[in-house]
Amino acid sequence: MISQIEKHIRVIAFTALLLTVTWLVFMGISMSQIQSAWTDIDYLEWVSQPDIFYLINYINVTVLTVVVIVLFTVLFNYLSERNKTLAILGIVFIPIYGVLNLTCYSIQISVVPLMAAKSLNTSNDALFVVELIQAINHSSIGFINGLAYAVLGITSIIYGYMLMKRAKKVSGSLLLLNGVLCIIGFVGYILQNKVLSTGVLLGGIVFLLSLIFIVIDFNKSRD
Repeated sequence: MISQIEKHIRVIAFTALLLTVTWLVFMGISMSQIQSAWTDIDYLEWVSQPDIFYLINYINVTVLTVVVIVLFTVLFNYLSERNKTLAILGIVFIPIYGVLNLTCYSIQISVVPLMAAKSLNTSNDALFVVELIQAINHSSIGFINGLAYAVLGITSIIYGYMLMKRAKKVSGSLLLLNGVLCIIGFVGYILQNKVLSTGVLLGGIVFLLSLIFIVIDFNKSRD
């Protein structure tokens, strides 16, 4: 029989799956507006007048962050049945990920656009506001966002391994791979290596696949 906690994991993973698909679609549409030749002023003008795709993207990914936190919390309850020490080691990184990512994404919805519009009108604090734009890879918020996914990557590696040990081999291996890619992406960001930096985006795609197989794996009889 499938336990109640496994049913919860399946439902939460499916919710995260839908939100992740939405994130990839709207992020692609929103970020496609950015041109390689843009200056800081171009970014400020873009952010100061956010369109519907921009807003949906950041609202959705903020909600997705909350759902991911819930998912890993429920996975902790499931995995701690077999190895509580390792499960605790994984869960301690989730609050850090949550604070960093929720801060990065939530301020993009209204705070940063308002500050960007004000800086364009008054020519004050423009450099500071640029550091708050998540879409700029070299910004301070861009760095924090990458760090958040690297931190989540540690938990993904630990829990992916633990899922593999509990006969959830496909979902576990994909979750583990997602963690590795996110960490590689953050290293690429630090080294300013564009190839390695794509690890975060690739990690997002692999995370989507891991969610699909979590839904499948947790629809089977308990191991």
